[in-house]
Amino acid sequence: MVPNHVCAELVPIFNHLDHESLVKISGITRHRNFRRGETVFSPDRQSGLIIISRGRVKVYQLSGSGKEQLLRVLESGDFFGAESLFGSENPAGFGEALSALEVCTIGREDFMNLLAQYPSISIKLLEEYNRRLVAADRLITSTATESVASRLAGYLLDLMKVAESNEVTLPLPMKELAAFLGTAPETLSRKIGKFEEEGLLERNGKRIRILQPDTLNDIE
Repeated sequence: MVPNHVCAELVPIFNHLDHESLVKISGITRHRNFRRGETVFSPDRQSGLIIISRGRVKVYQLSGSGKEQLLRVLESGDFFGAESLFGSENPAGFGEALSALEVCTIGREDFMNLLAQYPSISIKLLEEYNRRLVAADRLITSTATESVASRLAGYLLDLMKVAESNEVTLPLPMKELAAFLGTAPETLSRKIGKFEEEGLLERNGKRIRILQPDTLNDIE
């Protein structure tokens, strides 16, 4: 189990605080564990601010016909639920554990007290949501204007950036990843195979080793 103060330190809205402050936050942080496939949060079941300490969470919304629309995948150091702490409803609403999962939670009242005590958290929160808005806008634009190859290349480079390594793991099954990138699973598989044939990457199941990131970055 990740110590509470270490859990808080994973998150960009807290990691600028000194050790003493992080230890204080540990006093209001609670741990929860989930198995793969379990629902972590939903519109009628929120748990305050949720910090991912280990594992991955698929965030999605449901269409009127009940079809899933993938929004993003949360990994260690990501957080969710700040919207509900300010009284707004989250349109995504659903989170499903993609693996064995450990999260830390902070309740609404405790989080509001933190904002009053540490105003810098509010600034960091705004910065983080701005980053997410920029990423969402980039995804919408790329889906509408870029080729499948370009979207796939950009996605792999984003994974590499997050992992800080040229070896990455695809966090989603091929069908869900294809839907996220706005293409068909068969098309996505062919593009990955083509990248491998061209020597841009090596693939072993969900593990991918990126060999030529500069070339991927130039794909249009």
